[in-house]
Amino acid sequence: MFKKFIYKIFIIFILLAGVASAQISYEEILDNPTDLELNLNYAKQQESSGNLKLTISTLERLSMLYPESLEIKLYLLSILIKMDSKVKVDLMIRTMLNDPNTTTETKKLVAELLSDTGTKKKESKWFAYLDMKYSQTEEDNISAITKTNTLLQEGNIIPSPVVDSRLIVEYDKTNTRTSSLTIGKNINDSSSLFFNFGLDINTINKKETGDSDVASSSMSYFKVIGNHYISPYVYWTKLNYRKSADYDTLGLGINNTYIINEKNNLNYGFSFSDTAYVRTSVFDTAKDNDNGTYLSFIRHNYNLTKKTQLGTKLSLGRVESIKEFDSYDSKGINLSISQILPFGTLKLKSTYLKNDYDEVESFVSPTIIRKDESLVTVLSLDGLLNKVIPFNKFKKKYDKENSIFYTLNLKQSDVSSNILNHDIERNFFTVGLTKRINLSELF
Repeated sequence: MFKKFIYKIFIIFILLAGVASAQISYEEILDNPTDLELNLNYAKQQESSGNLKLTISTLERLSMLYPESLEIKLYLLSILIKMDSKVKVDLMIRTMLNDPNTTTETKKLVAELLSDTGTKKKESKWFAYLDMKYSQTEEDNISAITKTNTLLQEGNIIPSPVVDSRLIVEYDKTNTRTSSLTIGKNINDSSSLFFNFGLDINTINKKETGDSDVASSSMSYFKVIGNHYISPYVYWTKLNYRKSADYDTLGLGINNTYIINEKNNLNYGFSFSDTAYVRTSVFDTAKDNDNGTYLSFIRHNYNLTKKTQLGTKLSLGRVESIKEFDSYDSKGINLSISQILPFGTLKLKSTYLKNDYDEVESFVSPTIIRKDESLVTVLSLDGLLNKVIPFNKFKKKYDKENSIFYTLNLKQSDVSSNILNHDIERNFFTVGLTKRINLSELF
């Protein structure tokens, strides 16, 4: 399995130059704090959302990393003027005027910026936006039929249930409607607080079980201390299934990105989550599935160019379940390559994971302890919709604020297990659209 993994990665890396995001997330900035193109786009995205203090902190960091870039300094100066930050404006002006690399043309631009400060209003510390998303996922094995069409039961091999297009389905589609509200506050130039509330409604086309609603909430804090970009977080999700057991998950963790230099940075983190199933008269044994998950990882990012990044991630995990045969240790490696393109961001990630379970599941086999190896490969492209629709009329009528994003995602999951029941291959294709609505003016 591992040789197969390495072979696939080698082939894909040759064919692609490929990860980042046109709709750039907070997590991507934590992962890529020295990526010039990504961080500049993030600064512009935060500025358009009214989040000027986070824009400033991003530009100040870039200005230190790329001191020769006058474009960054000019952009930073324009934002400082908006924020009416007299001390920082004076310092920036002195720095630029004393810099021998500053051209006469740039000095004129500085003068124009200083003269254009008449009608600037004071910016609120709070910001908010609402994301409305619709996506459709096609899957070729939604009921997880095994590769051999057989199962193991009490040590005996039996045929898999027959496909009936109701309970046992191969190809099917899942439609997801998502609403996500993010509210944030800029505490100061180096720290911010974020709250997120979401609701997903998942509907499966043919399969009778699996429809669900997922409510979620989270709180995260972002702090810059020297070369460290620290983010502790806590989250809660509630999954409401139709015709299946429901459960709640409470989790917490901390991530940190450490900048080594312009080309290299380390990202690492620790997390714990607790999942509790809801016991009802129909699912009276649901609580037997309660479990806790511990996860740690370390990732090294290398900026090959300003638009291309390579990443390597090592992870260690432990799942503790009430059912001992569902408890296991996990270890894995993730390789990624990313490429920012004119029309979006191409991403490629492959993850090899090995799970070693604690005990036998006697109902399946009285002697074999489960061992799994999985390879999950994801290829995705996402970005602004008006970058792929070459009609100015569309932008003027439907997307004046550059707030509609597209997502295309191909995923293959290949699990090899010594227990036939878990020897499964699945392929997914997802297409989605997201509309972002800026609510910052309400604060």
